[in-house]
Order: sequence, then C-alpha cells, then structure tokens
Amino acid sequence: MSVPGLMGRPAYRLYKLAWAGLDWLYPPLCGGCGRLGSRWCNECQDNTRVISPPVCQRCGDVLDAMATLCSRCIQTPPSFLAMRTWAVFDGPLRNALHRLKYKGDIALGEVLVRPLIIIFQNLKWEVDLVTAVPIGVARRAERGYNQAALLALPLAMGCGITYEPHALVKVRDTRSQVGLTAVQRRENVSGAFQAGAKYVSEKRVLVVDDVTTSGATLEACSSALLKAGAREVFGLTLTRAAK
Repeated sequence: MSVPGLMGRPAYRLYKLAWAGLDWLYPPLCGGCGRLGSRWCNECQDNTRVISPPVCQRCGDVLDAMATLCSRCIQTPPSFLAMRTWAVFDGPLRNALHRLKYKGDIALGEVLVRPLIIIFQNLKWEVDLVTAVPIGVARRAERGYNQAALLALPLAMGCGITYEPHALVKVRDTRSQVGLTAVQRRENVSGAFQAGAKYVSEKRVLVVDDVTTSGATLEACSSALLKAGAREVFGLTLTRAAK
C-alpha cells in the first residue's frame, strides 16, 4: 500500500526507511494473518471492508441510502466539524489493531496509517495541527505507548502538518468503552480530556484515533479543544465498529 506524492517529504521518507531497514533485518509477520514477509499482506488488504459512500458528512457513519447527514447528527449535531474512517473493525484489520494495541507490534502503525494519509489528502481539510486521542497515565505505564499516536505522528509527517502530542491530555481514567451503550459511552468520557490553549488556540485541529464506535470519544476531545480556543476540530479514525 503506497502513498502517492509524499516521498519528497524528508521526515516521512526517513521514517519509512527506518522501518524498512528493520524489516530487512528482522523479516516481519503480517499483522492480519501472521504470514511471514510483510507487515500487512495483499490478501489481508483485499479482505478489509473499506468504508465507501454514502456516509454522513459530519460523523462519517455509513448511511443506508444517499443522504447528507445521519439522523443522529440531524437531531444532535456534534461539536466537531467532520470525521471520517478508513475501514470496518473486523477480520484481519481487527487482528492487526489487536497486535498494535496489546502485543507491542508498533511497526504496524507505519503501514496502517497509509490509507489515512490518502483519505486526508482527498478530503482537502484545512488543518493546522495533528494530535492523537490520549490514553490515561495508568494505561500508558502498562502499555508503554499510545497506539493512536503511532498513527497520528506519521500522518502529520506525511501530510506536512505540525504534530503536537500535548494538545490533549486525559485527566480522568475511564472504563473500557467495549460493551457500553451509546449513552454510557458519552457519560464515560464526558470531561475526561483537557486541551492546552497554548497549543490549540485559534488552530484547526485534526484528532486521530484507532477505533470509533459512537463518536463519543471524539466528541469529548472536540469539546475540550473548542473550550481551549480551537477554531475547528476534525477526526480521522482507522476503523469503525461494525453495526
């Protein structure tokens, strides 16, 4: 999966070369199927359910028919301007994200972010700053890294936009969103994030995450960013939980 038009960006080129060098020294396993030879094989790519139009122009959720907005965004418009997602969270992509998130396979961030870079290029959103949905102190200490940042950093480098890891911080630990209803998800993350005004004031901010279900996490991040003075907030997620 290549990203057109970006090899001229030195930071992104060096980032890819560094991972390519490691792949040469230590032949990788596919994150989706475990096959030796590449971090993400063609077969797993073919078995990925990429999200295609029609989608809601605000939250990016899949629509059953041609329309502009979903009923949820009509009834309760989100504070973020728009969100988009690459593919459905199932099959080999689910396996790959599990390895990225829980197994320490951080190399997958570089290969899985490539479709997000292409999506961002095609959307032509005007963005000043890229950041990642943060994780809590306890989870970071346990895991050692933030999987969303492993997507946000190369996306920023590939698109030539400033990456600011401190734009958002998680100020309250939350329970896992898995298994919660939409209402419970919103309550769970409400007030859990805080944005730094010195980083985001008057900026158009892109927030990157690995998975979205109801959009509650992005909404909580967006509310914090706007409260700190951000002009507009956009969201990009790698996957969306299947309905």
